[in-house]
Amino acid sequence: MASQDSVASILEAEDVKRRDASLRARIKDFLKRALSRIVDYRINWIFAQNTAVEAPALPPSIEITVFDDQHLAAFAHHPDARVRSAMSFERAGCIGFVLLADAEPAACIHFADRSRYESVSTWPLANNEVALVNVTTLPEHRSRRYASLLIAQATSSLVPSRYRRALAHIWWNHHASLRAFRNAGWQRVGISIEISRHKGRWYSVHLPWKVRS
Repeated sequence: MASQDSVASILEAEDVKRRDASLRARIKDFLKRALSRIVDYRINWIFAQNTAVEAPALPPSIEITVFDDQHLAAFAHHPDARVRSAMSFERAGCIGFVLLADAEPAACIHFADRSRYESVSTWPLANNEVALVNVTTLPEHRSRRYASLLIAQATSSLVPSRYRRALAHIWWNHHASLRAFRNAGWQRVGISIEISRHKGRWYSVHLPWKVRS
């Protein structure tokens, strides 16, 4: 009898946990939907690279080169819409590089100088700085750390020889991107918080972040 009571107590406790979890999820969803009706928001970590970092050696099957027309088809005609959208940066005249795996395009990256930079409200860009505005890896080549390799190699070709510093803004909880930039040797230097009344004017706050030595 005691054993049956113990089992019943455990089952009741588990049921309470499930109901509590369900309630918390419903409350969170309600608040999220309610907030979205009042304000839009953007929260981004700001990462930077301003020193000459020795890029990791490339495996024999990997090559990184300047993006040109011969690489365009692999991205522009890809079935994934997110991959195709990356070509907007190429059409805008941004500085592009492509990572080739066994001579086939696997990932691309684009940088914008101040004349082509469109995210001033997120974080300002000086004349001698460049912004990393796109990193795209083809779905069939993901989980191979190509993004980190491409970020490190491409940045080393621009900083500090052509630009004093490279910057990038990354959505606050996009863990894969944050990890890729850290692995490439970039450091977190600030946070950008942007808030807008629904479909209204945007207000932004830029807060520096102390870089660990």
